[in-house]
Amino acid sequence: MTEPTMIWTHAGLAAVLSAKNAGFKAAFTHIGAGCQSYLPHADQTRLRDEQQRVAIVDYEQLSATQIRLGAKFSGDQAYEVREIGIYLDSGILVAVYSAPDTLFTYKSAHSSWIQKLTLDISALPTDSVTITLGTENLNLMLTHELATLAQTHIAQMHRQLVMFQRLQQLENIVFKEKQ
Repeated sequence: MTEPTMIWTHAGLAAVLSAKNAGFKAAFTHIGAGCQSYLPHADQTRLRDEQQRVAIVDYEQLSATQIRLGAKFSGDQAYEVREIGIYLDSGILVAVYSAPDTLFTYKSAHSSWIQKLTLDISALPTDSVTITLGTENLNLMLTHELATLAQTHIAQMHRQLVMFQRLQQLENIVFKEKQ
């Protein structure tokens, strides 16, 4: 069994270089999922059996050469996920991820599937890409930060509740003494 491989397409690399040479950054905007498994190649211009394409909804810069993208696949479609593609705002397929006889996951009807991909962008020119998020921003990459914030907020609420109970006890003591 072959390990899944992320392949940068010739068309995608040409579009990134063209944007860079024109003084722009190429924008990654969508992730597509399909149901054929195969060894991807750089000459691809589309997924072999694309079932769904969705906007990227979250993004994290891990380092100068690594990014993490997130997408939410939802709706009534049901399909095996065996190929994943990353698209530029122009619709050009820039990268493909697949492997022969490999099932990544199954997208059930009327359900949501969240996909996170970590990409090594060292093959691309430095500072040549940007990520354009769709309208449904999930903040998938902030889970640790949000959990820490929630824990801090709950602890503060607990301290306030304890103080309120102590104040009530003191008020009851003062009230009893006045009687």
